[in-house]
Amino acid sequence: MGEMRRYVASRPDVDLPSPYSLADHARYHSIGGVLLPPLPPLAGRVGGRKTAMRRYDLSYNALQVSVLDGSQHAYERRTMLDVLPLPTAYAPEGGLVQCNRLWLELCDGSEQPTDLTDLIDACAQILAWDEQAIRAARQWVALLSPADPPLQLAAPLRRDRSRHMLVVIRRSETALTAQAMEVTGLLTAQRVAQQQLEVIMSALDSLEEGFLLLDADDRIVFCNRRYRELYSVSADLVTPGRPFAELIRIGAERGQYAEAIGRVDEWVAERLQKHAELAPVEQHLADGRWIRIVERRTPDGGTVGLRIDITELKKAEELRRQLAVREEIIAAQAALLAELSTPLLEVESRVLLAPMVGAFDSSRAATLIETLLQKVQQRQARLVVLDVTGVPVIDTQVAHAILQCAVSLRLLGAQLIITGIRPDVAQTLVALGVDLSTIITRADLRDGIQYALRRIRQGAEKRSER
Repeated sequence: MGEMRRYVASRPDVDLPSPYSLADHARYHSIGGVLLPPLPPLAGRVGGRKTAMRRYDLSYNALQVSVLDGSQHAYERRTMLDVLPLPTAYAPEGGLVQCNRLWLELCDGSEQPTDLTDLIDACAQILAWDEQAIRAARQWVALLSPADPPLQLAAPLRRDRSRHMLVVIRRSETALTAQAMEVTGLLTAQRVAQQQLEVIMSALDSLEEGFLLLDADDRIVFCNRRYRELYSVSADLVTPGRPFAELIRIGAERGQYAEAIGRVDEWVAERLQKHAELAPVEQHLADGRWIRIVERRTPDGGTVGLRIDITELKKAEELRRQLAVREEIIAAQAALLAELSTPLLEVESRVLLAPMVGAFDSSRAATLIETLLQKVQQRQARLVVLDVTGVPVIDTQVAHAILQCAVSLRLLGAQLIITGIRPDVAQTLVALGVDLSTIITRADLRDGIQYALRRIRQGAEKRSER
């Protein structure tokens, strides 16, 4: 009805049924939402006979003038109607309807009807209208005035329902005129286009990403199912024609965006600025999800955008960050434990004590030696007492590590003193063939410290005598 009123502009308040919706092939004037364009006045040119057409000037307006002045007889009007390029029916007030040859061919008859006084009856001879559609058409024609734009009615052809016709009805001061045009090809093309559009829209609805299309005025044209799912809080607002800025603001006011809570105006301004710049956005929704927004400009100035759910990616990044922090903590704890498990004590200037406690493997022995060498270099130690009283077992790898430590200390100018070797450990070392002849040994820790202190004092006395 709204589309029909577009053609009957003088009576927008009238609520009448439209014949379009009463036939099996309903709404041919609006297939797929595309309104058939109004027909322009006839051009008045037939088969190249320009001279005759100039003489009679057979446009619709000229025909209307000739009827108004009453100078045309029925035969002359019939002659003029027959040279028109479209099927035409002419119904003067108080007279019989006259149809041209092309109209009669659509009626599947060649004789002029002699009893038709109503233009709608003439239309019903070529259009497949039922009684209800005929009544509705009469009501619409009754509303038509000379100042109104032409009324367009469409229906299948009565004699061949696979063909579809568009009838344009105009009212002058004294008559009604109907002209017919076949629109089968147009409707077929529209149906094909509609099918293709439905395929494209179905494909977009199958995407895992949200899809949004905006026109050049930044108004919503289309969005897919996934977009509404991602933005469920404002899904009811995603309607064609709604400004994108309005959609964003109302969504923020409803608490849809986590970063907009408590700062709606500021957040909306920032979001619209990024939207204008087509900048990529990672958007945090209030329900915890993260959306990556990628937008591009279309050739007609519109905007097409994808909304990608990256929640799992964000969770993985957060997990990696937490693991990295945990690894740092573990590394720091391991370093602290290593330091506590291999304490180095400065007994006196240039004398260090390194007690070994617990089981030692090659890794722990290597850590001890590395730490010991660093401390010797830092404190310029000359004697290092290595106490192994607390080590239950010394295997070949640990023994060789101790020998390597002794060699390394000598290269740094220091002497290694080993204390606390128990009898069972001594037997194990001998059985393993470990040569400790180059290393100073003492029975226990006290003897080792006393020996080291004595050596340091003797060295000091010698230096003072010099």
